[in-house]
Parts: sequence; structure tokens; C-alpha cells
Amino acid sequence: MPNYDSRRVTISYLAVEELQKMFGISEDAPTQALSAAVEKLIFSSGGNAQSQAKPSAPTTPTAPIQPNKIGLANMAKNVA
Repeated sequence: MPNYDSRRVTISYLAVEELQKMFGISEDAPTQALSAAVEKLIFSSGGNAQSQAKPSAPTTPTAPIQPNKIGLANMAKNVA
């Protein structure tokens, strides 16, 4: 028996409307229809993100990012 993980996903109302348009789902459809549409989107991409990850190209060393000290000081003044 294959192992699998179950995940809970929260999507916005606008995303639900988009799913309804994409898959022709009626507004009064049960939530199982929406979850099936989400699964179809996930599995139609050809796999999960981990299996499709490409090795990153070697990067050249860069200078470390320095925080904007003046900006941070101004933010601290505004909080106090």
C-alpha cells in the first residue's frame, strides 16, 4: 500500500470562483467537487514541486546584504 500525506489547503473566494470557471463547476456544487478540481490542478502539473526541482547553478559570492540602518532607526523612533 503506497504512503501518502493528507494536507489541508485554504483558498480564497476568488480562487474558488476561478476554479469554477476553469472546470465548469456550478456555484452550489459540493466541496468535494472543488477539492477534486484542486487535485486535478496539482497532479496535472506532472508531479510535485520536489521532484521537479532543478539543481541551482553555482552562484558567485556576493557581499552580504546590510540592513538599512537609517530606515530601521526611523522605524524605531516612530514606534516609541
